[in-house]
Amino acid sequence: MTVISASTLTIKPDRYEDFVTLNKKTEAIMEKCGAKNVRLMAALVAGEASGSAVFTYEADDFGASGAVLDKFLADPEGLALLTGSTGETSPTASFQASQWIEIPI
Repeated sequence: MTVISASTLTIKPDRYEDFVTLNKKTEAIMEKCGAKNVRLMAALVAGEASGSAVFTYEADDFGASGAVLDKFLADPEGLALLTGSTGETSPTASFQASQWIEIPI
């Protein structure tokens, strides 16, 4: 069963280019850690979701998902990205992470 990790992120005003650059680095690290189908998607809406994006990746199952996270947290660059992801100098104002399970239909 495919597990999809989705992090909803809020981009600080006037920091879009920095945000994309930061997520290119994140993509490279996540792929190195075994993440599949890494994507960054922007919301094209008005209102509360303005300035939002979703960073997703997939793993084959919960074991593989846990292995990706373990490798990411053991990687000095990955840990630095996570711990500095919403600091004063970060282009990200906030984030919320969740995991989703594919339901075969």
